[in-house]
Amino acid sequence: MSYSGSASTSSSSSSSSSSSSSDSDDDGQQQISKSVGEKRNINDVSHTTKASASVQVKVSPNKPDYDPVVVSFPRGVPSSIAEEENSNAPPLFTYSKFKESSSRGRRIEGEDEHCTYSASAAGRGHDGRLSKTYVCIFDKQKNTLNLIPSAEKGTVFALEQTVKEYKPAVANDNMTIGGGENSNTTISASDRVQMLVDSFGSKKKQKVMESKAANKVNVHSVVGGGNFVPENVKGSSSKVEAQEVSYEQARRAFLPPFDADADAPQKVYNAQSMMETAAWTKVSGIVNRRLRDLKEQGGDSGEAVCDMLVGKGHCPKSIKALMGSIKPSATGSPYRFKVAFFLYLIMRFYNKIDRRGFMRGKTVDDCINECHLPLEIGVRIFDLFTTPLEGKEDGFLLSKQLKTKMHIYCLILYITAKSKDMKVSNITPFCKDLRLDDRQAAMILREAGFTVKKNSTGEMNTSLNTPLVFPPPRRGKRS
Repeated sequence: MSYSGSASTSSSSSSSSSSSSSDSDDDGQQQISKSVGEKRNINDVSHTTKASASVQVKVSPNKPDYDPVVVSFPRGVPSSIAEEENSNAPPLFTYSKFKESSSRGRRIEGEDEHCTYSASAAGRGHDGRLSKTYVCIFDKQKNTLNLIPSAEKGTVFALEQTVKEYKPAVANDNMTIGGGENSNTTISASDRVQMLVDSFGSKKKQKVMESKAANKVNVHSVVGGGNFVPENVKGSSSKVEAQEVSYEQARRAFLPPFDADADAPQKVYNAQSMMETAAWTKVSGIVNRRLRDLKEQGGDSGEAVCDMLVGKGHCPKSIKALMGSIKPSATGSPYRFKVAFFLYLIMRFYNKIDRRGFMRGKTVDDCINECHLPLEIGVRIFDLFTTPLEGKEDGFLLSKQLKTKMHIYCLILYITAKSKDMKVSNITPFCKDLRLDDRQAAMILREAGFTVKKNSTGEMNTSLNTPLVFPPPRRGKRS
């Protein structure tokens, strides 16, 4: 294994090497011609050669047992590697499985005299990367350029560096701050953590720390403390603010991406944001081709589009009626067809996994193929609504919380495809296909900001209004 500040390089006695990145994974060869007879800048190295030279490019296939391991040192290259005159031995690394019970993923660990280094790759079937790293070897004698993919499908292992034998100065549960005039001052461990979070922590972590601080009991706030009334008032206001922050965080994790400041109901929830780029591009390509084929045939029926998209597969009655109600030539119909088609694929996934609540498979690609989903769309669905199974068995689990999350995604997608103004007069048929009772559907829709009412005939209608207003948090039952 060889390594440098950002990637590994390979060399031999008869060739010189360099490393680069390539966006292609296909095997093959191609010819590249370069002209050197043109006028060069003054900084270029001038030399005499033939008018042109031919370089043969070869792309090697993935060979997990032989692919080179590429590493990087984000915190700086070790001095034993960077400095030629350094007498210290370079780090010694081991390359092993990420988990003993699984063949996926790899872990790399190493150490030298002063530090330890570690990095890992989970090895999932599809990671969505748009570029992958290759090691390029150029043979000057044969004029060949060989591109070899790095280990784990073009992964660069970013090594986490840890200093050996580092122990913070702790005395009586306090950390001493060394250096300068404050060398004898001490702060508590909790204050030390607060300082670190304020300086380097994320906004989410800072809000969590603010919530913890708001829940602390001040000794001066008790009766007889002297400042009971003013301090108590300040503490209650900060506590309410911290609770609102925590409710907002929970809502963001439960609901699809939304715009709380939207000025129109159709702008609150965006289906493209729910799918993300890769899945949206795939859905758009499929729907646009079907609409183009229908236009060439001279048709203008939503039912025909549904048959072209679904084929011979089973389609829930509510979704079939939804697509049939959309006129392909109407304004905004392509967007509604894309939303309805994505909803149909989620229902296909749901019908497959809901029998046992989990799905067996060595990789996510195996589970996607079992559900008969396009790869990009299947990856997005499994990322949204499943978690990997723990233990020796490989597969993915649809937990109760993620099932509720899937229900709210499906309901919002159905309303988005059904009506431009986010108003549906009867959502009960879709709830039946979703195997969701009306009471639970009304509860999760209200949590998403919708207004839900049931008429005298038992039909449940719903609408979304702006400005967006969420209901107050519900109190749990006393035990």
